[in-house]
Amino acid sequence: MARYADGDVEGFDELFGRYEARVHSYFLRRTGSVERARDLYQELFLRIHRSRDAYDPSRPFAPWLFQIAHRLLVDDQRRAYRAHEIPMGDREPRARQAGSEDLLGDREHLGQILDSLSSDERYVVLASKLDGVGYPELAARLGKSVDAVKKMASRAIRRVRAASATAAASIALHTR
Repeated sequence: MARYADGDVEGFDELFGRYEARVHSYFLRRTGSVERARDLYQELFLRIHRSRDAYDPSRPFAPWLFQIAHRLLVDDQRRAYRAHEIPMGDREPRARQAGSEDLLGDREHLGQILDSLSSDERYVVLASKLDGVGYPELAARLGKSVDAVKKMASRAIRRVRAASATAAASIALHTR
């Protein structure tokens, strides 16, 4: 690396040849994707090229290389998490796109399901799941114990799921 930092292009070729397999397998083991490992591998050597002037020749090269590789991997994982990437091959095709009539029907059906709950159950489900209000705060508002509110929420959500599943099964039978 010291040779490459001094302008010797053959030094880079030697580094590349020496660390190519180790770095690629490092990325491959951690990503599980040949394409992603290849992209990270190329980005790593590009970063080494760009930061060749910052390299301290009194320190060993391999730890410096793998520190950059680790940071690159962490950045890539954060970026992928934030983007919530879903490979197109993993998506199931939809039979048809939901139109405004379907959405209106879904909204009406959800309203019917929520109307079947008691007012306390509806309040707990909507406040906890949509507004993010915690169970201790809901318990204080309702004058109940936290455990009672948790049980109420659990039972209400089970009833909503059961009603949704029944409706979905009914729709599936009628569309055949």
